[in-house]
Amino acid sequence: MAAVVLLGGAWYTATLRAQNAMLREQIAGYERAAVAAERRAALTAAGSKSAPRGSAPGDLKPQRMLSDEQREAMRSQLSIAPGKKVWFVREPNDPEAEAFQRELEAVFQESGWEIADSSEAGYRIKAGLYLYIADAEPADHISAALNGLRAAGLEPFAGNGYRAYYERKKQEDPNFRSTELAPEQDFVIVVGPNPYSAI
Repeated sequence: MAAVVLLGGAWYTATLRAQNAMLREQIAGYERAAVAAERRAALTAAGSKSAPRGSAPGDLKPQRMLSDEQREAMRSQLSIAPGKKVWFVREPNDPEAEAFQRELEAVFQESGWEIADSSEAGYRIKAGLYLYIADAEPADHISAALNGLRAAGLEPFAGNGYRAYYERKKQEDPNFRSTELAPEQDFVIVVGPNPYSAI
């Protein structure tokens, strides 16, 4: 009996250690994404100093738009999970972010998805595109959504375990502001400002 108890305790300890390691890696991923977004914003600002208004550094486009090929690539992945719900949050008071979000929404709808909610954030979003996944292990339809965005070459930052991350950050800092997931939300697509636009 003692041996069984010891084995059970060892298994429980090992499981907790593995879970803690996974959470630490997820938190580090979110923090790396924040740093990367700040760097993109800095590069954009630096490029805009020598660029005329309405243009963008190098061959980057000032307006995010989906080509027919990108739409088709997205649909090929999204159509795997028709009838699923998707939530969108966008940068407040940003016509470009809103237009890009509407483009993404249209492709999801064309692929049979339901737009469960589409709203402006109550805070400023860092530049870029994000997919926040509530649980540590994403469901198949969430993987289809992520693969659809990637098939279009959008490469959003995707982070698992976001609900636990958000709750932890709020405990550490009550003033922490980010997208809070409602109980029924298993993921959300967050559209920040265009990182490629001249400012």
